[in-house]
Amino acid sequence: MRKYKAFIIDLKSILKSGIIFTLTAAVAAGGIFVMNKTTVENIRSPEKILESNNPIIGATEAETLNTTELVHKFGRHISRIILGYVINDTESIIRDSLPIYKAVTNRGLVSMISDDGVENPIQDNVSSPPVETNGDDGSDIPESNRAPIKQIDAAQRTSNGSPVAIGNETSYGIDINAMLSQKPDITISGDGPKVLITHTHATEAYAPNGSKFYDKTASDRSENKSENVVCVGDELVRVLESKGIKTVHDTILHDVPSFNGSYAHSLSTVNEYLKKYPSIQVVFDVHRDSIVYADDTKAKTSTEIDGKTAAQLMFVVGTDQKGLYNPDWRENMKAAIHFQSEISAKYPKLMRHINLRRERFNGHTTHASMIIEVGTSGNSLEEAMYGIRLAGGCIADYLNSL
Repeated sequence: MRKYKAFIIDLKSILKSGIIFTLTAAVAAGGIFVMNKTTVENIRSPEKILESNNPIIGATEAETLNTTELVHKFGRHISRIILGYVINDTESIIRDSLPIYKAVTNRGLVSMISDDGVENPIQDNVSSPPVETNGDDGSDIPESNRAPIKQIDAAQRTSNGSPVAIGNETSYGIDINAMLSQKPDITISGDGPKVLITHTHATEAYAPNGSKFYDKTASDRSENKSENVVCVGDELVRVLESKGIKTVHDTILHDVPSFNGSYAHSLSTVNEYLKKYPSIQVVFDVHRDSIVYADDTKAKTSTEIDGKTAAQLMFVVGTDQKGLYNPDWRENMKAAIHFQSEISAKYPKLMRHINLRRERFNGHTTHASMIIEVGTSGNSLEEAMYGIRLAGGCIADYLNSL
């Protein structure tokens, strides 16, 4: 008679072991994630890090993480590993199902605060038309390096009668109508310059005019001030000055020789100008955006105005949510909302939503300090110049009305 050995399968023990293994792996992965954030980030290319995490290249630079921020990121990372989404972040559940929108905002949905203060998720208008057929055909670029540039319409989409849309990446609420009913803390009367234009990432440059392809291996930065965002700043100065707004233009390349630390460098410069010219009320940090899809397609945000292509613009307003001193950031937001409303009334498709961010971006320097993203790396300099010319005229008109 053959004897058999009995094997008892304890499902509870197996399940318990599986849970312990998953939690251990998650904790280990979270630890690696935190170490990468705190020690490895400066070793890798800053722009590549930003391209893979946040499309607003011009407005982003890694800031020092405090202990609370590290714990928060650690918890989010573990939640994503175990559950597949982040607890208390409903956007993360659907984000991956909206790849086109993710490439534009990396948020899946944009939160717009309606007239009654209720936060309503809306999907931006980011249609993907065919690649343009005019201009450079990319034949001079090796096929292995060649990737397309396509036009997208990223104009703000408003609702409930609001003239302004907000892409809110913070936990703060914004009452647009209340801010529109209040005058910004800006004084234009008196002597001395009223506006300072600076460039934290001054080397950000543009694509050749009419390009429909670009070289993936080539840099989209330039130290030549006649072809980077400094040239766009020159145009904004010309427009403001032509309408009687005294303006100072800082043309220092704050991101040379290193991209890291450029916000600290530009802050030092801004403080020097404010000390020299205490009359300055408005600080515009002029950048250009970068939107690159997973397949290396580069997007340009543009619209047609009076038969010409204009790069679309976006105000970026920082807050104190990452712990940096910025107590009066709502004053910056108020000014941005008024500027946006003025521009959109004349050119409804020129502006993207106002981007409210957790980072500070040197917004604590005045009560009207903000970033202006002028087009993307897929736009041409000519498109960027036209876009800032139109927006700058509206900003000057509004300042003169105060």
